[in-house]
Amino acid sequence: MHVRFLARGAAAELRARYGGALAAEDAARLAGAAEALVLVVRDPVAASALELVRGCGAEVARAGGATGEITETLIATTRGALDRARASAHGEDAAFVAALIAAFERAAEPAASLRVRDRVLDLRGEARVMGIVNVTPDSFHERAAGVAEAVAQARAMVADGAAIVDVGGQSYSAASGRISADEERARVVPAVRALLAARLGAVLSIDTYTAAVADAALAAGAHLVNDCSGLSDPALPDVVAKHGAALVVMHLKGRLNVREPQTYVYRDALAEIVDFLYERTERAVRGGVARDAIVVDPGLEFGKEPPTDLEILERFGELRALGYPILFASSRKTFIGRVLGLPSSELLAPSLATATIGIAAGARIVRVHDVRETVRLVRMLAAVRDPRTPAAEPRG
Repeated sequence: MHVRFLARGAAAELRARYGGALAAEDAARLAGAAEALVLVVRDPVAASALELVRGCGAEVARAGGATGEITETLIATTRGALDRARASAHGEDAAFVAALIAAFERAAEPAASLRVRDRVLDLRGEARVMGIVNVTPDSFHERAAGVAEAVAQARAMVADGAAIVDVGGQSYSAASGRISADEERARVVPAVRALLAARLGAVLSIDTYTAAVADAALAAGAHLVNDCSGLSDPALPDVVAKHGAALVVMHLKGRLNVREPQTYVYRDALAEIVDFLYERTERAVRGGVARDAIVVDPGLEFGKEPPTDLEILERFGELRALGYPILFASSRKTFIGRVLGLPSSELLAPSLATATIGIAAGARIVRVHDVRETVRLVRMLAAVRDPRTPAAEPRG
């Protein structure tokens, strides 16, 4: 008996493969049963709702705390089982099943777009590359000595395919000291103005955690604030909302510019990171930031030791539960060097390897130093996902 399997099972892909030979309703039914997920619910769940999903084919388990109370409900289910439950659910049970279906859909498909002020960044197809421009004297890799050099670096990045340019004026390394908001503003605002005057066409991001610096950069025309502190400045959401800008919310355990490895302890790293990002993004929304203008970042290396960074890479897809576009940032980071015993100058290939993992798991923005190589990577991955991509003629 010869048996084969299909590598992917989305309804649209099945229809594309079989055309009119496969009915649309059959394609949807097969796709709904193609993959099971384990959904974790922290809120109390009615017994009737659990019996409903169990009766439609789901497996249900309860996890308890040290004192015996139920802390989480785990539900292993397919989309087909949830669709059957929805057909017969009523009242609060129907709302519960709808929430499970929404979570299932977030897990199945990364966010498709990001609103950045007056434009929408399309995140379908290939991931978008964010090039790093550091206008600092102490960043660990490729610094721009002045505005003219910052513009030259950004111009080269955009020519190589960068969709976003991220300008930073403060190094977060423990070897670097904190600078004042006035000094950071003096570094980044002239660069922002010069980059906008150069009309490069890219989304312009400002890498800062300080509301005062973000306000000045956004007033100068920046589109996006990349906050590596997880909203440590409570005024930041109001500033981003005032300018109608976009916001990256990153997970951080501990403090920027301070290394405290004894505190980087996690019981369940991804659960803690997802919970942190959920709370902080809800805080941003309450501050007026639009949901379709928010990006999340798990903060590789920030408040983590290499084993935790590697666990994040292994379980990266769990971040899709939040429903926001995911930013992936591991370019030449020290944790890769610690794993391999290599300096940052030799971390291009392993950085690309980690980016591949992140993109395959759902990252839609990749923040990097090496734009040209990363753009080629994301385009190749996109071509594999969609073999109908037109082929380009080789140069030279």
